[in-house]
Amino acid sequence: MMLHRVWNWLKTPRGGRAWRPGLVLLYLVAAAGLVHKVSDYYVPQYGFTYLIGQGDEPKREYDWIEERDVTVYRHFRSSGYDAQYYAQLALDPGLRDPSLVKSVDNLPYRARRILLPWTAYVFGLGQPNWILNFYALQNTICWFILGWLLLRWFPPDSFDRAFRWMAIMLSIGLWFSALLSLVDGPSLLLLALALRWIEQGHHWRASAILALGGLAKETNILGAAVLAPERWKNMRGWGRSILQGMLIALPLVIWFAVLRWRFSETGSLAGARNFAWPFVAYGERWGGLLRGLMDGGIRWKFLSAGLATHISITVQAVFLLGWWQWRKAAWRLTVPFAVLAFTLGSAVWEGYPGASSRVLLPMLLGFNLLVPKARRWLPVLILGNLTMFVGPFSMEARPAEIYSVQIMDTELLPVDERLEEVSVSFPRPWYRTEKNRKR
Repeated sequence: MMLHRVWNWLKTPRGGRAWRPGLVLLYLVAAAGLVHKVSDYYVPQYGFTYLIGQGDEPKREYDWIEERDVTVYRHFRSSGYDAQYYAQLALDPGLRDPSLVKSVDNLPYRARRILLPWTAYVFGLGQPNWILNFYALQNTICWFILGWLLLRWFPPDSFDRAFRWMAIMLSIGLWFSALLSLVDGPSLLLLALALRWIEQGHHWRASAILALGGLAKETNILGAAVLAPERWKNMRGWGRSILQGMLIALPLVIWFAVLRWRFSETGSLAGARNFAWPFVAYGERWGGLLRGLMDGGIRWKFLSAGLATHISITVQAVFLLGWWQWRKAAWRLTVPFAVLAFTLGSAVWEGYPGASSRVLLPMLLGFNLLVPKARRWLPVLILGNLTMFVGPFSMEARPAEIYSVQIMDTELLPVDERLEEVSVSFPRPWYRTEKNRKR
């Protein structure tokens, strides 16, 4: 009897917004899950810098951590990931320090995405360790703001809307970005905000946020297609849209010119293997996933994430390209990313789940906004959102890399060292912590 009353309370709409308490609880559980995961990456003395992904290999002649006297967690036996370079830019977003050329792998390429380093610098109040910790956490902050913004489209008043909200917020790409301090989650927030303003008729506000988004990630410029007029024959609307598009691209064009002028001899503005002929790298990815499925050489935890990502991306792209919905702003905003999906290069597809899961996040937003609510569309909706079932579980937990050693016979130690701390180093061929399902 008590369970029946609780169930009725959970599913019965409450208040003026008709939100269901049970669905609100699900939203809160999702938020608590991210908070728990992020808190797991907190390391005493190092703060949240574990999320920056600074590797300790290969050894470089110039160690930016020591030279700048900052506290950053180093990942044992790892080359690190992209955020370690953006975090360095956050310490000097004006790019005045000449040592950046030595510590950043390709300075002009990394510096294209200068917005998040600048926000970390501003909110970190110019204090190096504050800047690094804010940079590590700003993805988490953006995750919560995005979740609040999505309530405008997916309030917890029905199971269908709750599923779509959860599908975006628990997607592997969004979690990947949040837990590796990358630019993709905040970029999705900027695009979603632009879409909201377009729907409210604030075209110039949307233009401003899209221009800003281009400095966060250059592919955000594709979202400018949302400014196209709803009617093809609206010549005045096309004129305004072209003007707005030029203004949106202007900050990025100017910034590219500055980078080319300042760092023409130190790197390239283009990334290696980011693009390929249509369907080539996309098809190769299918081949790699099928081989991994057949030979069993890849852990299922990672292979399932790769399969879920590729299936979902395929369903989303086919849906957006196959159903022309020009008059809907969400379609105009996200269909360019469906075209982009089939022209991405091998560097974006490789790995598990692969960078594609986060590069194509805007497509996930458009897909969930546009798929009809009819029951016959439910299989399509589920297949396009498979990554929500593996996203929160595919991220590796922080390994325990600090151990205690008990010395039973201190007589073996020199007298002057018996009360001192003992450090133990593990040179090659030692590797980082490993485990299997039984241990």
